[in-house]
Amino acid sequence: MTSRITGSVLKVPCINVDRVVRLEDWIDQPVASEELHPPRWSSGRVLVQRIISMGSVSMPSIVVSAVIIQGSDGRLLTVRKRGTEAFMLPGGKPEPGEDSRQAVVREVHEELGVALSSDDLRRVGVFTTRAANEAGHQVVATIFTHTPVAVSEPAAEIEQIRWLDWSVDALPDDLAPLLVEAVIPWLRRRIRSVAVFTGAKDGTDPHYRVEATALGRGLAHAGITLVYGGGKVGMMGAVADAALAAGGAVIGVMPQHLVDGEIAHPSLTHLEVVRTMHERKQRMSDLADAFVALPGGGGTLDELFEAWTWQQLGVHSKPVALYDSTFWAPLTALLNHMTIEGFIRPEDRASLVIADTIHQLMADLEGWTPPPPKWRS
Repeated sequence: MTSRITGSVLKVPCINVDRVVRLEDWIDQPVASEELHPPRWSSGRVLVQRIISMGSVSMPSIVVSAVIIQGSDGRLLTVRKRGTEAFMLPGGKPEPGEDSRQAVVREVHEELGVALSSDDLRRVGVFTTRAANEAGHQVVATIFTHTPVAVSEPAAEIEQIRWLDWSVDALPDDLAPLLVEAVIPWLRRRIRSVAVFTGAKDGTDPHYRVEATALGRGLAHAGITLVYGGGKVGMMGAVADAALAAGGAVIGVMPQHLVDGEIAHPSLTHLEVVRTMHERKQRMSDLADAFVALPGGGGTLDELFEAWTWQQLGVHSKPVALYDSTFWAPLTALLNHMTIEGFIRPEDRASLVIADTIHQLMADLEGWTPPPPKWRS
């Protein structure tokens, strides 16, 4: 099966447009007589993408990059182009040779006269929905967030800007499907990033690596940023590789001495280098909306118990989860014993999420309620 470029439209195998999919990062490739796979290459460069195919061929896709910009009051910047009726995110189609990040910076400058900082763009994921203005097409959009910027007047092809209160139940009926079906549901989530604790080894059972791969892929498919220790080996490498391959955003946090030892993953969305292991754990906590422990060793236990203890003390109000109930069964038995003996409060023990599937995990994290702090001020 092949994909074909026709003008600005990339026709690709895709899934039913009622579902949302994520793709890998766009990469530059030369055109092969309009076909993406044959061995004879002609001149020109286009943005091509390996599709994560989950269904049958549907309609041709329009590739775009767009950005979520919110005001100080949380309202969402939307724009309407001349000759159209639907409001959408600012952004547009990449030009030849551009990646998705470069495209959104250029488009926003052209449309709104605003200079975005590439360093302040944080990738959410890639979403596929029905196109707003091109009948019979779907839009494949790489979505970023950006820190608040001042926006005054529209420019170029933009006729109107509007700051949207996306938190209300009754949304306007002139919003693009991408906003209604993907972006606003993402904004309404509690959990947008998850810190995953796991080992730098694979363990003795191949199932553990399979599990790490499934979790990384599942987080990416849900549009959730993976925050982890930044390593390229073992379970750490597996969860990061899977998230990246599925088009997810992955942030690694690693002390300088481990980076110097060439342990860092080379292909992350972003790698933050810190001075100490203590700073690493603090930074991961700052970046995450929830914490999940995969099978691992002493370092995994250290990170897990610190996050859970901080929750009990009221330092944060974020859920902590164990992934793979069978692996963690000896630990949960010990925690039950400690609860019975009066060293752990029942409400703290009950607050620990235990899950075996990504669907169960996300449902439990979204519905989680924090226990009261152990000591109130």
